[in-house]
Amino acid sequence: MRSPLTAAVILWFVVSHIAVADDRPSGIPDEAKYVKVDRITDGDTIVLRGSTRVRLHGIDTPERDQPYGSKATAALENMVETSVYIVEVDTDRYGRMVGQLYHSTEGYDINASMVCAGHAWWYERYAKNNRAMASCQDDAKEAGLGLWADDDPMPPWEWRRR
Repeated sequence: MRSPLTAAVILWFVVSHIAVADDRPSGIPDEAKYVKVDRITDGDTIVLRGSTRVRLHGIDTPERDQPYGSKATAALENMVETSVYIVEVDTDRYGRMVGQLYHSTEGYDINASMVCAGHAWWYERYAKNNRAMASCQDDAKEAGLGLWADDDPMPPWEWRRR
């Protein structure tokens, strides 16, 4: 037989954990799933626990061996930390999930934040109508942020063709 205090503690524990599970930061779409991140591959790719590779939708970052590549990777590591909310957008030609990421505690759009801070290019080819990213890129470029501090940064899609 449990004491009333034990029952109260168990009830509190169950209710508080249910509340935390449903406590999303504002701005995160309802369809976004909370996921744990295993590692960051580079500035625009993460690997989830369970080995699902995710390519960030609408952005392209310098390759690891390209100038600014390691800084872009570090920036994504700082934004992602250990978990994110994700909306699956598509699957790319390499079988990776293409996703829109949101910060797990603050709710901001990680993909756009990478562009706004100058860590990534807006990948217009795959996100043609994303005016917010276009504006972020223009602002970052004008301010000389991140990769835009270079006089003539080479887009990764050109770097890969070399």
